Amino acid sequence: MRTTSTLLTIASLLLAGGCASVSEDATRSPKRVEVAIADRRQFDSFESLIPIPPDSVLTLYSQLSPEEFHQRYRPLVDFVTFLVDSFNTTVDNRHTIDTVFINHAVADFAEAGQAGRTLYISSSYFFLFNDTRILRSVLTHEFGHIRFRMLDSASALHMSALWERLRETALFYLFRDGEYSGNARFGGHPEENPAELYASAYNLVRNRPEELRVRFRYADSAHLPLLTQIFDLASR
Repeated sequence: MRTTSTLLTIASLLLAGGCASVSEDATRSPKRVEVAIADRRQFDSFESLIPIPPDSVLTLYSQLSPEEFHQRYRPLVDFVTFLVDSFNTTVDNRHTIDTVFINHAVADFAEAGQAGRTLYISSSYFFLFNDTRILRSVLTHEFGHIRFRMLDSASALHMSALWERLRETALFYLFRDGEYSGNARFGGHPEENPAELYASAYNLVRNRPEELRVRFRYADSAHLPLLTQIFDLASR
């Protein structure tokens, strides 16, 4: 485990064309993101989840250049830097994050992910919610993926077996991050694979443990041992 801090690089994807490499985009001058009315269609499935109308989302994308974004949301960017640096102290050197890449691509609305030592997070999480709780949820989920890759083979196999059993009981909804107030409203698809289940459980165990346990009580008591095993494994 690491005991010293890592200075993170905060970068931005400057064009609305998806995730390009850091080396390719970091040298470009900030420019306003171009959006089209056709982009509104991709927000239809999110309309009930976002706090402002989809057309207003497009307005934010078109008006806020990456440079202006960083000026407006500097406190939240600093919070993300501090939180990722803190998470880095819980993993070994092979798995630390050294770059947070804030993605301004409209096509990657509400997306977050990791590639190598870079963590990508959509700018939409900042300007839609302006909420440290939601950013904490997103980042904890992503570090849950790192922790899953750090599991020993026996624990990883155990999580896979638990995922199969959870699928049979149709109880994935208990571990969807977005089902919990204050968490990432779009977050969580634990039904996709064992890694996603672990990442969601890892997030909820650390940020909403009591609420998660309360929801367990409303499930059939016969499933409580299964749910408890997932909770305990994600607590590591």
